[in-house]
Amino acid sequence: MTETGTTSYIDRMQLTGRINEMLLDFLSEHGFRIIEHGYDLMLRHEPGMKSKLKRLESKESLVGLRVKFAPDFIAMYPKGNRRRLFFIDTKASITPVFFPTHIDRVRKHSKENVTRWDIGEIEREAWFVYNRFFPPDQVAIIDAVPYNPKLLVAEWVSKVKCLWCFKETRQTRMGPVSMPWDCKDCPVFGRDKEDSFDVVVNKFAGGSQTPHTNIHLGKMRSLKEFLTDEFNVVIDKDWYQTLEEEVKKWDLNKPVGRVNWTQFNNVVRDLKSKCPWLKGRHPNNIPAGQGRLDSY
Repeated sequence: MTETGTTSYIDRMQLTGRINEMLLDFLSEHGFRIIEHGYDLMLRHEPGMKSKLKRLESKESLVGLRVKFAPDFIAMYPKGNRRRLFFIDTKASITPVFFPTHIDRVRKHSKENVTRWDIGEIEREAWFVYNRFFPPDQVAIIDAVPYNPKLLVAEWVSKVKCLWCFKETRQTRMGPVSMPWDCKDCPVFGRDKEDSFDVVVNKFAGGSQTPHTNIHLGKMRSLKEFLTDEFNVVIDKDWYQTLEEEVKKWDLNKPVGRVNWTQFNNVVRDLKSKCPWLKGRHPNNIPAGQGRLDSY
């Protein structure tokens, strides 16, 4: 039994599917033409190939990475803007950074005074593919984030700030520690076109243990700012509010086995100072040593 309603891959995909459906309607009504493009479309009739690309070893193939992490959509805005045709990849981010030690690591590595609200994460190989195989100034990331005050953020990949990128787990006297790539050696921007990340798992990630890249949500624009700045779109305020209200309803993810209920609810309490819609939760059965919190 899962501890929360949003800890499984399937649950997260359902959230992404729901916000995708709403975003596509919203963008279409604001003058954009949206065409499916990504992995699911390309391999819709190839379940065997799709299954192979889910295996860890598929990350050794640059072609496999290019297919698996291709942006979800091609978008066209026919009203004279210089970026008439571009890619969109959508995200649903429901897992904030829980441990202050990682926030400190991100600050030290990036030299950015980020807060918990600022730190997002995407799959490391997706970040690699956006930058290596697509024009990064023509790939827009749209991220729905209930723990960020903007709720819906968007930016061109070329303008997204990478804060910290997982490289390996290293054993120290204090126990295992996750280590980042040095930016100057990172394969994302390597000169050798055959470079790619080593095939590793992140034991700190839980679930599929997928290596992640932390990005700076605070330096991304809200979706409405992005559309207004880049395409001179006049936003339907009521419709945009409907999108925001959808994201506000989402529960945060409690990583199973890594974060206890006291830690989870303490982080929710911290985030609520800027995101008052967030809710803490109680487990059905509290493990010994994790006292019940009566308020959040």
